[in-house]
Parts: sequence; structure tokens; C-alpha cells
Amino acid sequence: METVIAIPLFMIMLGGIFWIGDLTVTRQQLLIADRYVAWNKGLRYDDKGQIDAQPIHQLFFSDKDGVPSPEHKPTASQSSIDSVYDWSHVASGQVRVRVRMPDWIYSTINAGQYAYKLTETIPEDTELRGRDRSNEKHVVLMRTKEEAKPSYIRNTYGVKASGEVANQWKAIANEKWPYE
Repeated sequence: METVIAIPLFMIMLGGIFWIGDLTVTRQQLLIADRYVAWNKGLRYDDKGQIDAQPIHQLFFSDKDGVPSPEHKPTASQSSIDSVYDWSHVASGQVRVRVRMPDWIYSTINAGQYAYKLTETIPEDTELRGRDRSNEKHVVLMRTKEEAKPSYIRNTYGVKASGEVANQWKAIANEKWPYE
């Protein structure tokens, strides 16, 4: 009798452990996808990556053969240039993904609701973000190209290379460049 009572409880716990492990891995993939979207929004070179939902699905939520996962579908990929300075700009990005619970976990967790014909069941899918809140995004600060043209709009100092911008910025801000 004890086995009959204990096995369903152990199955629910086991399913929950696998589900939480899958959500943790998905959350890490979302953080990487957020960084990818922010970086590619701010990148001003010609080799920019695609930042809409379909390429994100292919790049970050697919199996080893490159087949996109049906349980993890990106629903939105937002990116923006938040601030523009004379020699750089701030880019941000956020990816949201709809995660579908595997059927065997869903059935195991909701078995009691089905057995007693209750209407309240755990939803089969949920939406995740790389950050905890919807307004939090991954932010990067992008510099100009190494060989900036004096006519380039953010090159107000008129320097020939971005390394010279660092010296100008140190003189204006009166602070050291990182790792100096």
C-alpha cells in the first residue's frame, strides 16, 4: 500500500526536477540570446546577425542537428539604441520565449486534477525572459569603428582612429580608461 501511495509522489517530484532543470538551461540560453540581440543591434559592421525571433529560435533553441525545438519558441526579440554619444552608443536587447511543458510531466503533475475532475490545472506553457522583469534588458556600450572617418557623425573630435578618442575622452571626463 505504501508503494502505491509513494510512487505517484516520487513521479511528481522527479518530473518537477526535470522541468526545473530544463527551465534553468532555458534561462541561460535566454541570457545568451539577450546578449546576442543587444550586441548585433549595436554592431555597425556589415556582418550583423539577424535579431528577429526565427533566427534566434534556430541559433539558441535547437537540437544538435539544428532542428528548432517545438517546446521552446521565441515570441519576441526586442532591441533598441537607448543612448547616442559622440563616440559611442548604448544598445539593449531582450528575448522572450514561450516554453511548453513536456506532456509526460504535464500529465504527471496534473494527474490529481484529472482524477478528481477539477478545473484548475497548471498551465501547459509559460513565457520566460532572460531577466526577471519585463523592463530589464541586456545593455552594451559600443564604440566607433577603429578607422573612423572625420565626417562620421559621432566623430566630433575629428580623430583618425578610435584609440585617439580614448585620449580625448580621458581629457574631458578626467577619468582613466578601463584596465589602466
